[in-house]
Amino acid sequence: MSYDKQKSKLKSTFALEESEEVFNAKMQKGLDDARNGRVTPLDDVYAKLSEAISEIKDGAKSADAENFIKGLMNS
Repeated sequence: MSYDKQKSKLKSTFALEESEEVFNAKMQKGLDDARNGRVTPLDDVYAKLSEAISEIKDGAKSADAENFIKGLMNS
């Protein structure tokens, strides 16, 4: 595979799956949440991530683990 094809493939792998407006709105929400004290304690985040990693190691489908982590991010 040529360098240009590899570069193009890599670039598309990391492309945003949402518009810039949606991305900016999500970033603003996170900033507003942090400013207003709506945060998840670090110990809770660590526990949830440890649980997700254990599920992956136990053979859970990656989609299930991904949904778990997305749920954590939206809480």
